[in-house]
Amino acid sequence: MARKRRDNRQLFIPNQPVETQQVPETGKIGAQQVIGATEILRKYKSGKDNLEKKIIANEQFWKLRQWNYMNDGKEKDFHPATAWLWSCIQARYSDAMDSYPTCNFQPRQKDDVAEAKRLSSIVPIIMEQNRYEEVYSDVVWYTLKNGGSVQGVFWDGTKHNGLGDISIKKIDFINLFWEPGITNIQESQNLFNTELVDNRILEQRYPQCRGKLGGQGITIAKYIYDDNVSTENKSVVVDWYYHTEVNGKKVLQYCKYVNDIVLYATENETEVPTTVDPLTGEVVPTGKSMAETGLYNHGLYPFVPMALYPVEGSICGYGLTDIGRDTQLQIDKLNKAILDNAIAGSTPRYFIKNNGAVNEQEFSDQSKDFIHVEGSLDDDNIKPVQYVALDDLYVTYLNNKIEELKYVTSNQDSNNGVAPSGVTAASAIAALQETAGKNARSANKTFHRAYREVCYQVVELIRQFYNVPRTFRIAPDVMSGEQFVEYSNAGLVAQKQQTMGYDTGLRLPEFDIYVTSEKANPYKKMEMNELALSLYNRGFFNPQMTDQAISCLNMMDFTKKEAVIETIKQNGTMYELLLRFQQIALTLAQKYDPAIAEQIGALILQHGGQPVPAQEGELNANVVTGNEEHPYVENARENARSSTQAD
Repeated sequence: MARKRRDNRQLFIPNQPVETQQVPETGKIGAQQVIGATEILRKYKSGKDNLEKKIIANEQFWKLRQWNYMNDGKEKDFHPATAWLWSCIQARYSDAMDSYPTCNFQPRQKDDVAEAKRLSSIVPIIMEQNRYEEVYSDVVWYTLKNGGSVQGVFWDGTKHNGLGDISIKKIDFINLFWEPGITNIQESQNLFNTELVDNRILEQRYPQCRGKLGGQGITIAKYIYDDNVSTENKSVVVDWYYHTEVNGKKVLQYCKYVNDIVLYATENETEVPTTVDPLTGEVVPTGKSMAETGLYNHGLYPFVPMALYPVEGSICGYGLTDIGRDTQLQIDKLNKAILDNAIAGSTPRYFIKNNGAVNEQEFSDQSKDFIHVEGSLDDDNIKPVQYVALDDLYVTYLNNKIEELKYVTSNQDSNNGVAPSGVTAASAIAALQETAGKNARSANKTFHRAYREVCYQVVELIRQFYNVPRTFRIAPDVMSGEQFVEYSNAGLVAQKQQTMGYDTGLRLPEFDIYVTSEKANPYKKMEMNELALSLYNRGFFNPQMTDQAISCLNMMDFTKKEAVIETIKQNGTMYELLLRFQQIALTLAQKYDPAIAEQIGALILQHGGQPVPAQEGELNANVVTGNEEHPYVENARENARSSTQAD
């Protein structure tokens, strides 16, 4: 019987509650090590100060607070903030969500075909259980605004009443710290993920923190919130990831600490899992300690970053806010100038002498029907201020700036369904939209590449932690309906392999991941429906044309092509069985009742689409005896042979 040793890596997910425990007094990772790690974190933070300022400013632009970055010396004036840049981001977000991704696994070896099919059905369910559509939505918003994003793929041992499962999160660049100057996060020597946690909660979870919290060893940048967000009585909890070399293998280590207090460290977990041999009764080791294996077997940082428009020397790229910020500022300034001029023209002003005879209060009050004056009234007492209207050139310039912002952010009118003047044909409008959407499709591929990396890490966590079978509800297709299947990592762990009957060691199943879009665009749905009708009308689903249809489909490319090919193959197989049964029926009928054989043969020719003209005396001539085959039997045999053999 195996000794129960707690696998702490199944209890720790960054920024999540964990089981209260005491850290050993002695260990490789202690106060001195985390103090050194904090110094590295400060260096990393200073290297991304500009990025943090940019992200905070971009959030202000998203909230239409761009006038905070334009000092015109008139704080009390009305400052209209237009939403042209906001509209561009919103339109690109809609394009990205129309191409919400899904994954399809393909095996690299023949033995893994069944496992690839299971993963193709189960991984999307794991994503759904993580509410991944919401995570993906947050990632898209963040990426479009700031030029990049990060997704965290962790194992959460608290899920499903302690059974554990995968957890996927959006990570804020402000809380993540890496080595400055790199573009691949896996190349960073250290990686830090931080979060502010209330001191009371920390003391409840970790008794060793009681009385030791207070102050912040490191300061995290903050957004400019609309509400009053207090950081008092909170401490920065740091998740520190780094790599070590163990027996020539790169191992991912993990340490969680606050101030200089170590809450957990994988390098301090030196206990080796053991079991009792049922034959000898001796205690024998069953694996390596966590200090040797690390947090995750894949050895990667559990973070997947992406850059929308990459720039050298940074993990985060440029976003739509960075590209359209200056144009948006110009639009707002010019819009305010035109508005001020319009207000000046609609509310005339006057010059009045200090000793003039006009009652100023009554003159400025539009509700007064009478205005009192003293003495005679002439132009010397009151004179209107001359108003100069703006030329149409300025309005044209404003419109040109708006069009410029649309153009540089790939949000022209054709992207939003507005057709140019004179274009009325549906096909022409669709062609314009497809052409105008090429930049959006390019950005969607960037999102899909990040999604593929997330799926790879999900598979690796399944390979490591799905030791106990768990049940999933899958619906592979409409015909078979939903199914409940049990799944574990039995097909993902190292498999035995043999060559010519000899054991050649172990192999690790690997898969290629193809990402496709779950189209939500009505035009795409209509296009797929029209394609299905076209294939049907052209006879692709005719079982007599199975070989020709598959040959044609192999040269085509569209969504779910493999499912269509599989359906056509099944139709062809059913047709082959039908021909064989017809042949058997004809043979038996010829032997016992030739008259019935003639009727069966006529029905076969009638429904098979291959009628043979009957001549006078043919039926009598076709009646055979002995070991000779009836002509209808020969025809049926030939049909079966031609349908099962390649041309």
